[in-house]
Amino acid sequence: MIRLLLLLTLPLAALGKLVGRLLPLDNPGGLFFIIPFYHTGGAEKVHADIAACCAPERPWIFFAHRSRDTAFLARFRAAARCFDIPLLLKYTFPFSVGVMAGLISRHPAPRLFGCNSLFFYLLLPHLAPHVRVIDLLHGLGGGAERFALPVLERIDQRVVISPGVREELLAFYRAHGVSPALDDRITVISNRVSVAPALPDKATEGPLTALFVGRGSEEKRVHLIARAARRCRELGVAVEVTLVGDVADRLTREERAACRLTGPIGDEAALTRLYRQSHLVLISSSREGFPLTLMEGMAQGCVPVATAVGGIPDHIRHLDNGWLLPAEDEESVVAGLVAALRQLAEERQLTARLAAAAFASAHAQFGGERFCADYRRLLQLP
Repeated sequence: MIRLLLLLTLPLAALGKLVGRLLPLDNPGGLFFIIPFYHTGGAEKVHADIAACCAPERPWIFFAHRSRDTAFLARFRAAARCFDIPLLLKYTFPFSVGVMAGLISRHPAPRLFGCNSLFFYLLLPHLAPHVRVIDLLHGLGGGAERFALPVLERIDQRVVISPGVREELLAFYRAHGVSPALDDRITVISNRVSVAPALPDKATEGPLTALFVGRGSEEKRVHLIARAARRCRELGVAVEVTLVGDVADRLTREERAACRLTGPIGDEAALTRLYRQSHLVLISSSREGFPLTLMEGMAQGCVPVATAVGGIPDHIRHLDNGWLLPAEDEESVVAGLVAALRQLAEERQLTARLAAAAFASAHAQFGGERFCADYRRLLQLP
């Protein structure tokens, strides 16, 4: 499918390239981003962090898809010149591929960064050879790994967020006959979060408080958390579960009644306060890279309770600095969540010990001192 789309772009893209080369537009820093959104989301927060690292070069950022809200738009605008182009791409494709390729290629030393965008990968064959190309994979399963297969030779460096995701990508390469010569183009750069200066105090009496932060997308399986909360209520387990995000439509009426739903929270200070007040941060996903919400929770002293998928076991060790759940089937996840919530509600000393260990891990690993340096090195920035 992707190869067919690449072929279909050729005639109109060639015309577009001529137009792109003639446009009276100049990006002095020569740095371009093509990313999907600026709305509320962990990936969007990471992309805004990367843009902030490149603020001295004032990159041009093209948002390829329609965003649901403007949560991170101000952060992007503080670091970059921003272009919201989903309608342009929708109604002028594949001419727009050529225009973008011509515009970027006419610069003397251009660098292009992309993530989670089919348009980005369709663009690559039309770029001039001197354009340096970097992409970021937050995790496998979203489609980007397949979009990239026909153009892997054109990607100079690929960033993954954990060693576990790198191993998954290498296994994907072998399954699809990708040359091992491209393995060295994969580099690991962990995301960064703001870590509290000291372990926040948590309530030692009253109900255990557990928090989910994320999208209501299929792979997040937030209904399993709500189902576990309902089961805990039936069993008399003293736990309060809060769900942050656009998740209501994923839940039954009974599941919604067992949880506190806030909707999306775009205010980072408000979200940080919620993490500081919570004992646990929950993940029930079928696939992940390493979720930013786990990092943010651990950085505020929350115990991570999460399915052992993707890069999560790279950072979380069962009953050492968190609690790992089975991920094979939904009932196992629900049963594992109920067991974790019950034991951590009853054994508050265990909860406190895991919280201290999770915070120590966050302090050691997620501060992000090397984050900007690593991205600037890949993008060949001074």
